[in-house]
Amino acid sequence: MLNPVRASLPIFAKATLALMVAALSLTGLVGCSSRSDTDTAQDKKEQPLMSQERFQVGTDLDIAMLKPLSDAYKQETGISIEWVPVDRQVFTIHFDEEPPLHFDVQLPKGVDMLMMHSAYSLADANASHVLQPVGSEKLTTRVPAQYKDPQGHWFGVAKYARTLVYNRNKVNEPELINYAGLAAKKWYGRLCMTDIYSPENQAIAKMMMSYRGTKLTPEILANWQTNMGRPSASNEDILKNIEQGRCDVGIVDSDVFWHHAKTHPDTPIRLMWANQINRGTLTNTISIGMIDEGEEVGQALRFMEWLVSDRGQALLAFYTSAFPVVDIKDDSINMQALRPEWTEFEPDLTALPDIIANHSKIEPLKMEPEPVLEDKAGAAASTKDNSEAEAAVQNDLTQASKQAALQRTQAAQSEAAGGTTPPIVMQNVE
Repeated sequence: MLNPVRASLPIFAKATLALMVAALSLTGLVGCSSRSDTDTAQDKKEQPLMSQERFQVGTDLDIAMLKPLSDAYKQETGISIEWVPVDRQVFTIHFDEEPPLHFDVQLPKGVDMLMMHSAYSLADANASHVLQPVGSEKLTTRVPAQYKDPQGHWFGVAKYARTLVYNRNKVNEPELINYAGLAAKKWYGRLCMTDIYSPENQAIAKMMMSYRGTKLTPEILANWQTNMGRPSASNEDILKNIEQGRCDVGIVDSDVFWHHAKTHPDTPIRLMWANQINRGTLTNTISIGMIDEGEEVGQALRFMEWLVSDRGQALLAFYTSAFPVVDIKDDSINMQALRPEWTEFEPDLTALPDIIANHSKIEPLKMEPEPVLEDKAGAAASTKDNSEAEAAVQNDLTQASKQAALQRTQAAQSEAAGGTTPPIVMQNVE
């Protein structure tokens, strides 16, 4: 088990700088050096090595997006981070699998820690015995229990929601309310989603199971499948399909939408926080873990602890378009850049470890195909009466009309998305 670092990096760096200044001053007072030319030459060889401290972080996140984060870390500490691409599929474990699990995971050589977009990927890595527990008091106390492994194998360091998006030119926000609402027949041919069996969508299903029940939830999933037809490959594909008119509504991760809004200020897509009249919106985390066979364990631990500092949280959230997992106290940090007003929502409080520990797979209800008539807009008219899922959707819409104050009207323009100015001013302490 790893021991936590006792001293913070900025203090260490300042102390080192003070010693260097003192050494130079002493040299000036003496006026000439008594050291040999051989010693001086040796110093010149060693000096570059001292400034080349580095370690490797494996990630499935966009490395171009992470580079400003590692630049800021190097500016503050003098330590370089080498980002190494890691496909989330490398762990070969599916969210719904029961043991025995796989033990043949091959990660790129030299990777010291992982930073993955989803906590489910870190849970898979842990199940494959790729990670070692981290005994860091700072990580343990700073990261809420909802977003970390109880044994310390992984920690969520930035959170995002899985929620609804829609084309504002084709959908009025009052038509939407929650995840189940997308099971309504009006969304036939208009819904874009990733596969029903993905860990993220299965997590939604398991959350719904707790209050929709074992009969209604599979029916909702079946209606999702009917409404979307062929699944989209990714969150990015969903947004692209909505913009190109292939569908009108979808379910995506909020960080992906927010990044898209920053880079496409004219997008017609808007975001709405799901389930605000009852359970809250489901969340996930960008998560980190220490590789069991990592070589630069000390450097990786320092970075992990920096990520949960106020400054680390602010920069990580800003550059990944996610939200901090800790309560930032530093008054010098521009919180409006991290949490604009439109991003406030009530999250579902189900702990990620509890979702991950549930290995059951929720199957869509097997239903007989219904004869449908499609109009020009792609909507479907069923020859049967509304299903129980449809009735539940209508009931939710009725409740929503009585609680209009809970509805959020979202803005997707770049200024609402937080702009491009980092929330803190970095200072070089090298």
